[in-house]
Amino acid sequence: MNAQVFFTPQFDYQAIHRVFEKALAELPVGIKIHERVAIKVHFGEQGNTGFVSPEHIRPIIERLKTINQSYFLTDANTLYRGMRYNATDHRRIALEHGFGILDTPIVIADGDFGEDEQLVEINKDIFQKAKIARAIAAADVILAVSHFKGHIMFGFGGAIKNIGMGSGSRAGKLEMHSKIRPWVGSGCTGCGACVENCATTAITLVNDLAIINPALCTGCAKCIAICEFGAIDVPWGGATGREVMARTAEYACGAIKGKKCLCITFINKITKDCDCLPDTRLIGNDVGIVASIDPVACDRAAYDLVLKNHNHIDIFRKVTGIDGTFLLDYAARTGLGSQKYSLEIC
Repeated sequence: MNAQVFFTPQFDYQAIHRVFEKALAELPVGIKIHERVAIKVHFGEQGNTGFVSPEHIRPIIERLKTINQSYFLTDANTLYRGMRYNATDHRRIALEHGFGILDTPIVIADGDFGEDEQLVEINKDIFQKAKIARAIAAADVILAVSHFKGHIMFGFGGAIKNIGMGSGSRAGKLEMHSKIRPWVGSGCTGCGACVENCATTAITLVNDLAIINPALCTGCAKCIAICEFGAIDVPWGGATGREVMARTAEYACGAIKGKKCLCITFINKITKDCDCLPDTRLIGNDVGIVASIDPVACDRAAYDLVLKNHNHIDIFRKVTGIDGTFLLDYAARTGLGSQKYSLEIC
């Protein structure tokens, strides 16, 4: 049976309300009044305006408040250093980007420094367990509000990336990005903070410089957060794009496990790069909004609609060189959802 995907080419309040209402009705069991609803968003990095705007999220929240009392806006801290690297700055950029007008709690799901996580058993090909940000893991419902755009490693990013990569704790993001451990680069002052905070004694000081023993390192990534000098970095080249996509799809399975899931994806302001960067150039036209309770079908429909609206040219692959459909294929194979869908225009 095909997954149901709802589409509108418009972006006004009523259009957003319609597609959300349609997807909401698809849930086998509706959202209950006291269930914890994690509205998984991306608050946008400093200098970015491509993120889904608070005004576009308002119709979703106003409908949600009629049936639920325990919803919150959420995202997890980043692995890279920026305004979304710790909870304090993460909330600050969320407020700077206008999310305060929604009068909805903002919860940084993995705590102050990305260390607050829950192990979720998934038993997939790569991971047996996923390190999911605790507030998301503890939710009863995940409502993924995503922006469909380009990505240097994924080709394109939508609901699957938002749910998978976005729900991982800092240690989880490290697992998704790389098969090897953090390393100490330039800038180390020998202060010893990382040594004192390493739970496995994997870090020692040698000649007043920190050294990480990969045999003892568990990849918790706390040292990255604790270093005030930016001396500990991530081996970004430790996994290929396809490896990162596969790992992210498996993490998405962990993020939604045991939860009701609903996705609404905005296909506008299609930039070359993701919202973790300052604005990059537009590569496509605005298309519309898709919504579904199946994250794979939601992404597949968004991708197909972009191709249809751009003379069947893969605008993402054209600028990134990456075939993003690998993520869809792997996500379907690992049980996250289906690429077969029926599209209803609202």
